[in-house]
Amino acid sequence: MLLNIEANEPPRYETLKLDDLRQKSEQREARNAHNAEVLRAMACKAGIAVQTLTAVDHSRGVIGFLADHARLHDLLVIGTDGSGPLSDRVIAENVLFETGRPTLVAPLSWTGELSCRRVAVAWDNSRGAARALGDALALFPQIEEIAMVTVGDDKALASSLEANEVMQIVRRRGVSAKFEHIAGRGRPIADVLQDYAADSDADMLVMGAYAHSRLRDFILGGATLSVLAAPRLPVLMSY
Repeated sequence: MLLNIEANEPPRYETLKLDDLRQKSEQREARNAHNAEVLRAMACKAGIAVQTLTAVDHSRGVIGFLADHARLHDLLVIGTDGSGPLSDRVIAENVLFETGRPTLVAPLSWTGELSCRRVAVAWDNSRGAARALGDALALFPQIEEIAMVTVGDDKALASSLEANEVMQIVRRRGVSAKFEHIAGRGRPIADVLQDYAADSDADMLVMGAYAHSRLRDFILGGATLSVLAAPRLPVLMSY
């Protein structure tokens, strides 16, 4: 886990002096060390083995360094703070498409436990949605109920399976499953999904992430970007 990652600030008059740069660096290292110790103590109390990393190898860049570590783990957990040039949100948007690993997005206001017994799955029969569903079932064996949620005015999905056949296959995993179709009526898909998750007391929203263009490394799909910007509950994203 990397704590208090800060982008290099552009040169300013007060940071041109070597002593000022050294002081800022020492303060940042002290904050990182303190946060790492707090995390280690909390994990120890919960009986969880933890390793903390507070130094970044800049030869690959911060994103590259984090992605290298994330690729070797089952799950990346990250917040949604959007402040600063290298915020949690910017990191999440990058590593989500670079690591091949699922990312659990934690809202800033979330203080409860992550039980993951009841989950809402954004389902459009796509590769991304299938990957997200599979990752959720593999990572969270405590899942008991799954709601497969489709959004749109057209009830038809591009699939050879009827909704009841999909439910039967999912139920073979030993979970309760139901299919929900919600008419969007022009509302943003991200709002519809999060409203449903909140109204149904879901513990987590599960969804595939979408990149619409390769002209850049990625350009986020509208629902992906909207949920990353303002998640209301923990969201598991897979790409």
